[in-house]
Amino acid sequence: MMIAPITFNPIGVLKSDQVEPYQASRQPDGLSSEAVITLNSGQNYEQALTDLAGCSHLWIIYAFHKNENWKPLVQTPRSNRKIGVFATRAPYRPNPIGMSLVKLEKVDGLNIHIGPNDILNDTPILDIKPFHPESDVAEDVHIEWLESSLTPKMGISFSPLASEQIEYLENQHGDMSQLRAFIYRQLEYDPTNAEKKRVEFVQSYWVLAYRTWRIDFIVQDTTVAILGIRTGYSDEDLASSEDKYLDKDLHRKFIKNFA
Repeated sequence: MMIAPITFNPIGVLKSDQVEPYQASRQPDGLSSEAVITLNSGQNYEQALTDLAGCSHLWIIYAFHKNENWKPLVQTPRSNRKIGVFATRAPYRPNPIGMSLVKLEKVDGLNIHIGPNDILNDTPILDIKPFHPESDVAEDVHIEWLESSLTPKMGISFSPLASEQIEYLENQHGDMSQLRAFIYRQLEYDPTNAEKKRVEFVQSYWVLAYRTWRIDFIVQDTTVAILGIRTGYSDEDLASSEDKYLDKDLHRKFIKNFA
């Protein structure tokens, strides 16, 4: 039996500094950003928001607007093999619909401020529902493939130099506020898998690429040690007036500061 297509109209859009997929958290956590959902005007959503401020947590239903194709099998950061997409929360779904549990910070007119989340900037919002403390709880919960995964979680340590460099970049430029979270998300699981992330082995250490920056690290048993941050530009690149990513001044200041 064929079912007629269903059309959804977004009720609003989410704004966040998590712009690219690699910047988003796998699940809402302390490293992810807060965000604001702005509902469309002229739809009487003001009434629909009545009493929402009294809900501590919300389910956000949204569209994965940057995914055009679906995959029946996916490799998640936690799995050592491909898993059926319906057994995961991967975004590569037949219908690109996502859902996230977030903390409600406040409601300001048509603006809904939420806490840490795993949703990208400009995501179309489809619906908002309260987390129900009586109904949204299950007992004896388990995910078998996750429990049997052979991919251990790695500890992340920063050298004094790396810590100083990251703090410098975070203070110098707002776009670098995601660097620390990016390092954790990329290296906590399977840090040297070049098929899933932008890493390469150079002589005696590994290099992770973040935009035009490079993070040097080594792996010691169950710990990833971050050695330092450096520019991905060559001297010739920095001498050129062309600045495609509008960040060469920051690189020059960084090099001067950590020479």
